[in-house]
Amino acid sequence: MIGMPTDAAVEQRNLGYYVAGTTISLDSVACALMRGETADEILADFPAIGSRQRLEAAIAFVNSHPREVEAWLAAGARAWEEARKLNPREFVERARRFREGRAPKSA
Repeated sequence: MIGMPTDAAVEQRNLGYYVAGTTISLDSVACALMRGETADEILADFPAIGSRQRLEAAIAFVNSHPREVEAWLAAGARAWEEARKLNPREFVERARRFREGRAPKSA
């Protein structure tokens, strides 16, 4: 995978990048920005970010490292596609049906 710099707003852990001090991936923030979402919309979708200040710092990071973030997202998309190929649609559908059949029955 592609490496990116980090700063006080972004930390690397578990082979990913996260808004510092949260469980929210930098991917989530970057993709929301690419969809044209505002900071208020992102905070509404990801309240675990905790503060507008923290989000704005992450947005500033994304905006100041556009090539690195784009390369990171592209590498992630390629890895996702490769993983998807390892799980044929028929297998995924069978697993989904199995899980649904084992779901607790509502009263």
